[in-house]
Amino acid sequence: MPHLIVLFGPPAVGKAAIGHHLAQRTGYRFFHNHLTAEPVAALFGWGGERYGRMVHAIRAPLLKEAAADRSIPGVVFTYVWDLDSSDETATVQQYAEFFESGGGQASFVELHAKLETRIGREGTEFRLGLKPSQRDVEAAKLRQVEMAAKYRMNTIGQLPIQYPHFTLNTEAYEPEAAAETIISALAIQAVRSDA
Repeated sequence: MPHLIVLFGPPAVGKAAIGHHLAQRTGYRFFHNHLTAEPVAALFGWGGERYGRMVHAIRAPLLKEAAADRSIPGVVFTYVWDLDSSDETATVQQYAEFFESGGGQASFVELHAKLETRIGREGTEFRLGLKPSQRDVEAAKLRQVEMAAKYRMNTIGQLPIQYPHFTLNTEAYEPEAAAETIISALAIQAVRSDA
């Protein structure tokens, strides 16, 4: 049954880098948030009600179809979650239910790192390759500061929905090691021994 792994946390916390390695090691599909966020932002800009509505309108049917596809063992999905937003929480709950309703499961992994560390990760080759909107590194750094002031993107130990989750400080791990830690914590069968 398909397994949804939601890697969540602030921008540049390491979701995409860790998710990439996690998908490689598990054979899961890697569905990072910028795959849907970038085209919506290109038309409507970042943030706001319409941006959120359009991103969800694209993501929801894709995740629902993936959850129903028995040839897909799982999906690694990255998400910047405003934990104080009931709308965003309902969205994440819906994504999890897509997988659970077909007999699959959903797991949540919270990533955290200090703001200074996250700002320092802006402009890396990997990040720029996946996220064209981050090419203006100074604007991306400023957006980090603005988002940190405006949104709560890490928990204080408990999710606003009833799912177990665990946290990982990405300052303590390279992406490959973080992926291995997640595989072990979630008891996932890795498909390859090379990372």
